[in-house]
Amino acid sequence: MPAADADPSVILEFDGVVKAFDTTVVLDSFSMQVSRGERVVLTGPSGRGKTTVLRLAAGLDAPDDGRILIFGQVASDAGGILIPPEERGISMVFQDLALWPHMTVFGNVAFGLEVRAMSSDEVRHRVMGMLELMDMASLASRYPAELSGGQRQRVALARALVVEPEILLLDEPFSSLDAILRSRLRRELVDLQERLGFTMIHVTHDPQEALEVATRTVEL
Repeated sequence: MPAADADPSVILEFDGVVKAFDTTVVLDSFSMQVSRGERVVLTGPSGRGKTTVLRLAAGLDAPDDGRILIFGQVASDAGGILIPPEERGISMVFQDLALWPHMTVFGNVAFGLEVRAMSSDEVRHRVMGMLELMDMASLASRYPAELSGGQRQRVALARALVVEPEILLLDEPFSSLDAILRSRLRRELVDLQERLGFTMIHVTHDPQEALEVATRTVEL
């Protein structure tokens, strides 16, 4: 149960989190609160733990010390992962996008719904609705190798958003794209966030990207 004094606007909290890999301490007593509807951008040099923050939030790793709370409930602590990734209401877009090359655009986006045992009609309705939102419906039968970089990025975002997450995590999603396309996709992302209302944590090395995307910037 959430703590009695928990702030209901805080959707995600890192409380004194420590994380090390071998002998390298990546996060040392890291604390951060994220409120519902924020677009938080994590910045800072390589090796400061930005991706680690996302992985801990998603439940892909557990902290060595401290706690991670979601909606006021402890999701992970030094004892391990208490709320599994699939129950956190969180989606993540990885830097390499991680699209399945043997699946069509439709199949990639549908995967997260199909594992929830939804009916085929409901899956199709939600997938096509999301692809329409991304201006990708006409490409539903194509494979990732047949898409441009920007189109693959939209598929990755569609796959993350179709499950209606409370929190979207993005790990340098535009780093491999040219400057003009990056700028356009950043504007599209902010528009989507404002229309759909999800909370967002976005990692980038690009100061211009942070300026265009963030409602708040956290430097690690």
